[in-house]
Amino acid sequence: MIINFSWLHPQELPTPVKAFLLSIALVTVSFLLQGNIGINLGDEGFLWYGTIQTGMGEVPVRDFQSYDPGRYYWGAAWCKIFGNYSLLSLRISNSIFQAVGLTFGLLSLRRITKSYWILTVEGLVLLLWMYPRHKLFEPSIAMAAVYFAILLIENPSLVQHLIAGVFVGVAAFLGRNHGLYTFASFFLLIIFIWLKLDRTNLFRRLLAWVGGIILGYYPMFFMLAVVPGFFDSFVDSIKFLFRFGRTNLPLPVPWFWRADYSKLNLIQSANAFFTGLFFLMFPVFNALAAIYLCFIKRDSIRENPTLVASSFVSFTYMHYAFSRADLPHLGQAIHPLLIGLISLPSALPSGYKKKLSISLLSITLVGTLLSVGLSSYYYLKATAPSDLYVQKKIGSDRIWIDLGTANLIDTVSTINSQLVKQNEGLLIAPHWPMFYPILGRKSPVWDIYLLFPETDTRQKEMIEELRKQNVNWIILGDVALDGRDDLRFKNTHPLLYQHFKDKFEVVANKGLPENYQLLHRRQ
Repeated sequence: MIINFSWLHPQELPTPVKAFLLSIALVTVSFLLQGNIGINLGDEGFLWYGTIQTGMGEVPVRDFQSYDPGRYYWGAAWCKIFGNYSLLSLRISNSIFQAVGLTFGLLSLRRITKSYWILTVEGLVLLLWMYPRHKLFEPSIAMAAVYFAILLIENPSLVQHLIAGVFVGVAAFLGRNHGLYTFASFFLLIIFIWLKLDRTNLFRRLLAWVGGIILGYYPMFFMLAVVPGFFDSFVDSIKFLFRFGRTNLPLPVPWFWRADYSKLNLIQSANAFFTGLFFLMFPVFNALAAIYLCFIKRDSIRENPTLVASSFVSFTYMHYAFSRADLPHLGQAIHPLLIGLISLPSALPSGYKKKLSISLLSITLVGTLLSVGLSSYYYLKATAPSDLYVQKKIGSDRIWIDLGTANLIDTVSTINSQLVKQNEGLLIAPHWPMFYPILGRKSPVWDIYLLFPETDTRQKEMIEELRKQNVNWIILGDVALDGRDDLRFKNTHPLLYQHFKDKFEVVANKGLPENYQLLHRRQ
């Protein structure tokens, strides 16, 4: 019997398989270079703590402060497969999702890129912008949105509308902001397709799409209906957004003309310039794309689905980039824009395509290396003084950490082991949720990241939770986040802060930062 293995030849592999293998290769190299470098005491700790608690049977949103549930069940499932809930296991689970998202980005660009060498460079650009590593769901979902939008443009059938709806529902389960962005993008795209390509069956298409959304969001509907207490907690989380009035803490946009280049060296100047330039590209590209879409001909839509699709997704994800205008949030939202920029030459006459494509990709790569590339964990360690990074044991993992953070971990670990008794609780506030999994402790209160102003009612509940959990020790920071005095803990949680002043006393500790105190309950 002769078995034909010709399909194993690289040239015979289906395009999705090739894209996935390329994605796996890029992500694997990235992880091997920097997967064990650095630690984020804030957002990464927020995700790690939630993943551990989910794996232990708790429910996100209901039992602890969290994002939407999807990403926690993803991480917990992989950690279960790996046999542990270590930090590196979490990072590997994120990297697996990253590889899936990058595959969608590569498949989108494959529509306009014939050479796999050039596609590899394009993939490198997308990969470098997948920053920071604890927020890999965001760019992955954004790239997937572009790909499913391309499929809808290429074949606007009822089935494809259903599939697009399922994607929107799944995106919402991973993050309600993604649900909102993808809902708006695909709704506008469906109307656009109806206006420009096929003026039939709009109601049936919308019905199929909405049906898909319901199907994709089914896990959340199931939790809302079946999990005790989850519905009320979910509603409270939505009320909080309306009470707070925004989805994030805003920052001034770092336009490149605002930088004081006289105080920066050459590398810093290039970093400030290109970071500001990429922010500028969002409104410029989207404005030009809107004009282009108004006048585009039917045949051009079919010929340039990548440009059209990325435009619709970029429209909505621009809000995310500017909701907190810093490099991490730009990295989480920029991928539809990058795909759109790279695909721009595809809309030009054939004589200009190749040269402009290479030139644009080269500029984008250089800008990427000099902006987000300078924030990569590998680069930061490689260019740091030799004594700045030390290997630190975090659970079962050995992580390269800067010396200041390593000393802080030692200090907090000593406080936990020498001062806090086994039957006592420890509160760490407001911005270091990473210490709970490092110490193997459960937060004594639902809130693990005390960033935003809280109501008097909730603060009184927290005081009662602290009493029930026998919390006699507190590590408390006085941090003016973003330089804003109103975001100091004493101003965001005044009742809780006054309770600490009345019921706790300061214990001298030299290892904590100057703006942090160790508090012990008065006898």
